[in-house]
Amino acid sequence: MRISTIALANLKRRKSKALFLVLGMAIGIGTAVALFSLSRSIKEEIGLQLDQFGANIVVVPQSNSLAVDYGGITVAGVSFDVHQLKTDDARRIADIPYSNRISVIAPKLLGAVQVEGREVLLCGVDFDNELKLKRWWRIVGEAPASDADLLVGYDVALALGLVDRPASVSSPAHDMSRMQGMKMDPAPVSSKLVRNTIQVSGHQERVSGVIAPTGGREDGMMFGSLQHVQSLLGRPDQLSLIEVSALCQNCPVEDIVSQISQQLPEAKVSAVQQSVRARTETVERLTKFSAAVSGVVLVIGALMIFTTMMGSVVERTKEIGVMRALGFRRAHIIKELMIEVLAVSALGGLIGWGAGILASRVALPYFAETKIPFDFSPALLVVAIAASILIGALSSIYPALRASRLDPSEAVRYV
Repeated sequence: MRISTIALANLKRRKSKALFLVLGMAIGIGTAVALFSLSRSIKEEIGLQLDQFGANIVVVPQSNSLAVDYGGITVAGVSFDVHQLKTDDARRIADIPYSNRISVIAPKLLGAVQVEGREVLLCGVDFDNELKLKRWWRIVGEAPASDADLLVGYDVALALGLVDRPASVSSPAHDMSRMQGMKMDPAPVSSKLVRNTIQVSGHQERVSGVIAPTGGREDGMMFGSLQHVQSLLGRPDQLSLIEVSALCQNCPVEDIVSQISQQLPEAKVSAVQQSVRARTETVERLTKFSAAVSGVVLVIGALMIFTTMMGSVVERTKEIGVMRALGFRRAHIIKELMIEVLAVSALGGLIGWGAGILASRVALPYFAETKIPFDFSPALLVVAIAASILIGALSSIYPALRASRLDPSEAVRYV
């Protein structure tokens, strides 16, 4: 009779204990699979949110400068070999090998203009990309609908008398749902647009909306479409800087910076380290937490298998003694017990994988704010079954060795 046949026959005779082991392994593997799947999906959502909310790469013109000092007196520095960014440079960034990891490319042109007797910083932007990059903006009035429309920062709007209190504000994504295909609920802000025309460098311009207070530099600026601002400033086809939001989940941001530098050799490309580090640290903490919880659950499952197998060895002393008296060697006893455990572990791993995937799919909507497509990974099935077999084998080595060392003459005394 083959050892595998004896092992399977023993499992059939002890169905309740086999079921107990299967359930124990399934719970351990299922918990680990569920936590891994959930943490991976939540990690992806957190990464996308951190990557999309603001730029993490900045491209500026390359220049060299000299500090001029004489007798301890510092004079204004001298800049030379200054390279100008062009509108086409923003398009060239989209041609890098990691272009699929870039979420937003937002070119900008900055310049000071006279607005009704005040000097204000005017910024030319591509509104479609800028509003995707600055998702925290809330607009009093409407988002720009034409190239001639302006958005005005809150401090500038107050100084020019463009806003009054109170009113409500709609988000740019809501106002631009036609362009971006998204919807957002209105956000309350205590102001409303009361005037929508201003004089900019002698030209009358239409103000479509005012950016609600952000506490940042946007409050003291105005924004217009890139081509319109280039025309107002008399700087056609020129850019001051390019902000890039890179989705650096599966590749280091340094690689994207390097590729952009190769594409634009006359520009200075740098990563915003605070943004990159904040994202990396957040994701790493989530990964460590899920790994720690999964490890604890798997250790508990391994201890349960160990305890059950030790009890099984004591219970089956007579059976093992008879087998040894009939001529079965130690290797045969170890092989029989290991076949039993490995079969139970593999079945438990398969059931645990299915239960974990189902649990994570049901629980995902309660943990994620946005709708994340569920990612089915066949490799996770292989890892789950392999892990369960490994845990079962390691947990059963000592009980199997102890069973093989039973003295046949002592064991048959129980018959």
